[in-house]
Amino acid sequence: MASLTNNTPAFTAVHGHSPWGALLSRSMPTYSGEHKVGVRDAEFMVEKETKGTFARRHVEGQEPKIGFELETVMFTLFYPCKPEKGQSSKVIWFPRLEPTIAGLLKMGNKANLAYKWLAHFCASILTAGTTFPAHKDARLLPPPDSKPYPLIIFSHGVGAPRLMYSAFCGELASRGYVVANMEHRDGTVPSTVITLEDQTMRTIEFINWTDVHWPDLETQPEDETSFRKDQLIMRLAEIDGAIEAIRLINKGEKIRVGPENREGFNRDQWMGNIDIDNYVLAGHSFGGTAVIAAAADPRFNPRAIIATDPAMQRLDPWKGQITCPFLSVNSEEFADSDDFDRLLAATKTVQNESTVLTIPGSTHPSFCDVFLILPGMINRRAGLTASPMKVLNETIKACEHFLRGTIGTVISACDPVHGRQTKPFSRDVEGPMLIQTL
Repeated sequence: MASLTNNTPAFTAVHGHSPWGALLSRSMPTYSGEHKVGVRDAEFMVEKETKGTFARRHVEGQEPKIGFELETVMFTLFYPCKPEKGQSSKVIWFPRLEPTIAGLLKMGNKANLAYKWLAHFCASILTAGTTFPAHKDARLLPPPDSKPYPLIIFSHGVGAPRLMYSAFCGELASRGYVVANMEHRDGTVPSTVITLEDQTMRTIEFINWTDVHWPDLETQPEDETSFRKDQLIMRLAEIDGAIEAIRLINKGEKIRVGPENREGFNRDQWMGNIDIDNYVLAGHSFGGTAVIAAAADPRFNPRAIIATDPAMQRLDPWKGQITCPFLSVNSEEFADSDDFDRLLAATKTVQNESTVLTIPGSTHPSFCDVFLILPGMINRRAGLTASPMKVLNETIKACEHFLRGTIGTVISACDPVHGRQTKPFSRDVEGPMLIQTL
């Protein structure tokens, strides 16, 4: 793949990680790229549509509604910035802790009072006040080479709000990318707030598949597959809306943004500084599902796609074709699963270069921030045997070289394997990644 940037592909390793996580410092690791990072929330009004054919089960006092209501799209931009002198470089990682915990408990069907009290107590000890190293609403740094910044649109997994991927998005932004980190309103985040044009707000909490039914079906689905398909329809519509919103920002047009940031985007800062015509789609888990589906959808024309542990079961049977370059970075846990077999089968439909990597010692959640927050002893009990910084470092390295057209540098340092492997893959969890010989 041709490089998205003019920069020489010299990789800088991600900074170290305390064995105590963020418990003592209450701060995520500093980004290791050359640029300081700004973050800015945006919520964009779209034409109101209904997505999906399910209905929520009856809730007293509420009219039953069909499907998801697509009214706005929301994302947080991570970007190279030029902060004001003395501007804070700390942004709260979990600004809505209580509703997020409630949503996670609902996801795990642990909604009784004892669980709520215990979860809130533990989460407060581990995460309250934790920040990530970015500048809120800072000025966009003018592109150093006058070439628009490459754009990456990121889609999160089930149960993980958008800021759960701040390390991944911030690292890429510090290396010269604009990253639009989506917040999906498809019932997959613990809790999210939609702000309408009249400034009224509506909260959407996590939705279990058992909370819905399909009025038009005589026989109801026996698992979550049908609901995930409706959620995927909603996700693709949201990604499409986000691309249009960023296109307007890049044209210098005014768009309405979230309640904490009503002044909008400065035309002089943003106009023409994003390479909207060569966007990359990236995602983790169900977000990986979405970007693979988008690559085969005529509405989208991504320059490339990146998926970490994509939930391929949601695309089974896969009948699409991927015409753009494809990178998949996977955990050891995922690479010993039926979904990994489905991923390898799908790569046969890639009509361009495809690379499938695995990080020994990693687990499915290790692509998000959670193991950077928690102390090492908890991470190990949760199954993570590799360093969380190693997982982040290897992922960013693979992504950066892939986007710069130098993925061969990464491949040459990997151990080749063929097909699904049985974990544990290696006793040397700090050793090289594995590369699939496709």
